[in-house]
Amino acid sequence: MRRLSLKIRSLLLAVVALVIFLPVTAYVLEDAYSTSLTQAKADELKLMNLSLISEFELSETGIQMPDLLYDEQLNLPDSSFIGIIMLKDKIVWQSASSLGAPDYTRLPAPAVGQSVFEQNYRLQPDNTAHFLYAYTAEFAQGDDFIPVRFYVLNDTAAFSAKRALFLETVWKGLAGLGGLLLLIVSAGHVLILAPVRTLIAEIKQASDGKQERLTARYPKEFDGLKKSINQLIATESQQRSRYKNSLGDLAHSLKTPLAVAMGTSGLPHEANDALEQVDLLIQRQLKRATAGTKGWQAPVPVKPVSEKLARSMQTIYRDKSLTIDERTNDNAVFYGDETDLFEILGNLLDNACKAADEKVSLSVTTMHNATIIIVEDDGPGIPATQQHELLGRGARLDTYTEGQGIGMAVVSDLVDIYQGQIIIEDSTWGGARIQIRLPYPDAH
Repeated sequence: MRRLSLKIRSLLLAVVALVIFLPVTAYVLEDAYSTSLTQAKADELKLMNLSLISEFELSETGIQMPDLLYDEQLNLPDSSFIGIIMLKDKIVWQSASSLGAPDYTRLPAPAVGQSVFEQNYRLQPDNTAHFLYAYTAEFAQGDDFIPVRFYVLNDTAAFSAKRALFLETVWKGLAGLGGLLLLIVSAGHVLILAPVRTLIAEIKQASDGKQERLTARYPKEFDGLKKSINQLIATESQQRSRYKNSLGDLAHSLKTPLAVAMGTSGLPHEANDALEQVDLLIQRQLKRATAGTKGWQAPVPVKPVSEKLARSMQTIYRDKSLTIDERTNDNAVFYGDETDLFEILGNLLDNACKAADEKVSLSVTTMHNATIIIVEDDGPGIPATQQHELLGRGARLDTYTEGQGIGMAVVSDLVDIYQGQIIIEDSTWGGARIQIRLPYPDAH
């Protein structure tokens, strides 16, 4: 599964919540509004129905209704309100507003004293939807009580228009509210994640050696984490220093007795060779053990180191009258211990100067978040079959003088520790060309 940032995850969660929340909210509001509006319509039609009943009179000669009713809407044609009175299943009166209306002979017939309210009553033949309120009352006529049905109908078009307008207003409001909430959530992430970004930046600064501890002020939830990281930085620095000091003491402790043993006269030739091999192995393992790591250290500028080594090699090999071409970019840096940088460049230059006839070249550049070191010479070169052997444990080649094998092995170990890469190939001058790529800490 693809890793998503906390900000994107939270925004996706907010969007999902809004997608669910907004329709549900709109549905609840629409249902509440429709229920309220329908109840108001039922009450309105009931009052109009009671008004008809109050104005109705039944006598021996027939029914009597005033020419103009109390409810003006029943007096006006096309008012969308219709009043009807039925006696003995026949329409005996219709309001003036019902002119040109459909046939009403199929209206519901509630029992005496009962009412009926329908929200979607369909009038035939045009199948138009109406609200309908019906009530059956009894009126005395002589010695009998005659049931009379009173109807009030209202076209639902106006109701539907109000409902549609309400829904449109609700959706516009909710959409605006949703957009505002997303903006608030986005702004909230910026504020909430600001300490995290500060923490990451400080850890990067400490990793690059630009500060010794985390110093920024964080929310109290980060106090434990800040304390642990500062302890880790301090412990790592102390441990590295203590480790190097202990190994340095070990090297000095071994140096004297080994020198005495090697200087003893009368030792067999095999013993001297064995002691020399022990000396080389100790040197190599000490070099490897004391090699630094890239984390929690300031980057070391390469140019001062390469220039210093080039001058030293010019002095050491002045009898060969070598031309050492040193070209190092001003912005080239080494993320590690300066001693390790001296070891890598020193061994490469020393080996090249030993093998060279006239020319040695050292160039250090930066490319794709890495430091690129290239050393060339015009010596005899290294056969392809022996290039891998050169990087082996203590290997020596006849084309180079004594000591070259251990030097290149140390270089190989250091490059491996810094997760770099070594490429050995032929130089354009006929000699060897050794290229080393040392990636930056954040390039992996």
